[in-house]
Amino acid sequence: MKIALCVSNRELTVKQSVLRLFEKRVFKKSYEWHEKFRTYMDNYDLNYELVNIDKSDWIDKIGQFDVVVWKPEFMGIKSSQILKEKVFFMQHIMKKRVFPNYETIWHFDSKIAQSYLLKYFKIKTPKTFVSFEYDDVIENAYKFKYPIVVKESNGAGSTGVKLIKDSKKLISYVNYKFLWENLFSRKVNSKLYDRFGQVYIQEFLKGNDSDLRITIIGDKYAYGFWRKNRDNDFRASGSGKIDYVKNIPTNVIKYCSKISKLNKFDSMAYDILYKGDEFLIIEISYGYNDKALYNTKGYYELDDDGEVLHYTEGNFWPQELWVKWIDDKCVISKKRMCNE
Repeated sequence: MKIALCVSNRELTVKQSVLRLFEKRVFKKSYEWHEKFRTYMDNYDLNYELVNIDKSDWIDKIGQFDVVVWKPEFMGIKSSQILKEKVFFMQHIMKKRVFPNYETIWHFDSKIAQSYLLKYFKIKTPKTFVSFEYDDVIENAYKFKYPIVVKESNGAGSTGVKLIKDSKKLISYVNYKFLWENLFSRKVNSKLYDRFGQVYIQEFLKGNDSDLRITIIGDKYAYGFWRKNRDNDFRASGSGKIDYVKNIPTNVIKYCSKISKLNKFDSMAYDILYKGDEFLIIEISYGYNDKALYNTKGYYELDDDGEVLHYTEGNFWPQELWVKWIDDKCVISKKRMCNE
């Protein structure tokens, strides 16, 4: 079995532009996930080649391989859409085994899309309201128990997340999203503003001074750590204040593992808050900071039911656990065959 280890969003070499003067400062080489994948694929003696998935010949190149591993350093709104399309094409049209698969990434950077999954599978979450209809939101504005949390559908690190304390402030927010942005789209710039209004509202869970981040890799490994809230704020994501000492509840790991298995996620990070003694899933994301996982005190190995079998102490890059799991899952080393 041959693996294509994909490269994307490479370092730029500026040509025929005044920006060349700033090349080393602005377009300097940044960390790339594939470099650590490459290290551990070498360590596990896997048969792979690098493929630049951004180039015009990417389809011809990918066609030569059985398995595709990809994970760019950066995925913005536009680039994530392009990469989702490519993953869908490789997995469903070219019939390749792709890690991470389309099931893992189709809802990336869309809290609204994630809410469909969480609601449909009755996953424990705060009360969540999503609507694309102006009158529907206005009608419900008087029914919510305040304060509430409004979020932009895309964005990380708590960007676009606000606490709204009464219906008057919510209606002002809704008018901006549905009316003013509609007007700006028509009269100012249709590329910057959308006529199609939307709101994403979640129940505010008071009494949490931190959130819990559980990351599941495949159906076999897990990391966990706590993130403390920003100073004088209810938001923990993006605070940079990580607690690697506080105990990680294994029942939460098991619950997250079951969600990953149910949805065929290859890798997923779960953000968790508490409502009294009950834990609730706030958001999910396939993208995460690998250094934050490396800095944990170790990782958990899980059985088929998501129970913790073993805890291995030490610092481990998630790329190593990805490679270990892919090697077990697809059994790619040397003389073995890929198991779906």
